[in-house]
Amino acid sequence: MNAEDALKEALPHSILERGGQDYDEANGSYFTLFASNLKPAFIVQPSDANEVSKILRAISPHWKENSTRVAVRGTGHTPFAGSANIADGITIDLRKLKGIELSEADSTVCIGVGEMWGSVYDALEKHGLTTAGGRVDRVGVGGLVLGGGMSIYSTRHGFVCDSIIDFEIVLASGKIIHANAHDHSNLWTALKGGLNNFGVVTSVKMRTFESRSIWGGVAYYMPNAFEELVEATVDFVHHENDEDTHIITSAGYGFGHNIATCCMYQTQGVEKSPSMQRFTSVPGMIESHSNLRTSTHVEFCKELSDFTKDNVRSFYATLTIHADAPLVMAIHHVWAEVLAGLKDAEGFIFSLGLFPLTKALLHNARKAGGNAQDIDPEDGPLLIVFLNPTWDSDSDDLRINEAVERLLEKSKAIARDTGKLHRYIFPNYAFHKEDVFQGYGDRALSALRETSKEFDPEGFFQHVVPGGFKLGMSG
Repeated sequence: MNAEDALKEALPHSILERGGQDYDEANGSYFTLFASNLKPAFIVQPSDANEVSKILRAISPHWKENSTRVAVRGTGHTPFAGSANIADGITIDLRKLKGIELSEADSTVCIGVGEMWGSVYDALEKHGLTTAGGRVDRVGVGGLVLGGGMSIYSTRHGFVCDSIIDFEIVLASGKIIHANAHDHSNLWTALKGGLNNFGVVTSVKMRTFESRSIWGGVAYYMPNAFEELVEATVDFVHHENDEDTHIITSAGYGFGHNIATCCMYQTQGVEKSPSMQRFTSVPGMIESHSNLRTSTHVEFCKELSDFTKDNVRSFYATLTIHADAPLVMAIHHVWAEVLAGLKDAEGFIFSLGLFPLTKALLHNARKAGGNAQDIDPEDGPLLIVFLNPTWDSDSDDLRINEAVERLLEKSKAIARDTGKLHRYIFPNYAFHKEDVFQGYGDRALSALRETSKEFDPEGFFQHVVPGGFKLGMSG
């Protein structure tokens, strides 16, 4: 018996095979077409941790002899092809792992990894609560947490993973354990940004807090206002002490037009707070398009979701820099040059985003118990630079990939030459060729490898699950 036969015997009613409508619907539901274009031999859809355990117990005895290859899918938002799907292998689809359960004291919530953040916020809002989860409501819980994740509340609460107080995880052996500050604390730390290198996470428990009105939204500016927005952003990360704030500054192109934007949020609902005046006072704001107002966490995350759609041709690339306005503008200049050569691509949209990592964010991440990424708060403030092209035709795939990869490398070189390139690579936005874990630093990488050896001694998640960024591949 091979792994496939053993799995079909263990979970006969959870298998989707090629040629079936359910298979086609499941495999066609990824964020990008690059992932959907891969065709696994079959898809297995467990409904709880015990069924995930049965899957791994069925596969584990056979993988060395049968060259079995497996992908683990949360909700499938990572854009590059091999992250959460696999050609001719077995895709474990976790989208049936549902459940949003509040603790008796309403201080924590247990969430199945098949949930999306919008469902979590909707459920918590009924109790006057929320949590520091993802900024886009249709992004899944599992993948975002394992990559670290950013939240509207990140300045006060750290990365999304820093609000996780417990992971339920199924090891390669099929054993189900919990990792938290008291039990398997090294694994708890490793899972907070360590991606899919240790087991299959089936649920997470997060801290909750009161859901208050938020003031903010999206401000649109004429494209020539971008330089002043950058200066305001750098001033914000260096000097702003208000921890109840979050911003995203971007230059963008789409539908034949350039634009500059700033998504800004004051999470205590303070309208036009001093912390935001540096952005609202930038000349060139297009008042008729901007929508700054008082609203809810739920609504703001739904709004950000509207900026993207599923079944697209898109990918991410990123670097991290020490916050410096001239450096950002030098990168923007190269971005604009690349844009000029790609504008003729059908349906082309291209953004250059800036995501602050303030010292407060990094200090609060460490106060919450630390995470796999191990960024020294004194390294801050930092800016995550986000490159995101989207287009329509497969005939443009190669040239867009090559052009943006060159842009990424040139941007790194510019930052390196000024002494302002930071080693960190934000996993949720990383280009598929990056050595993400090398960016965590030697101490963190060593700890992650030791944890992998302890909980996955045969290297199942290094060899059988090739998707994502692997510890064994890091130089």
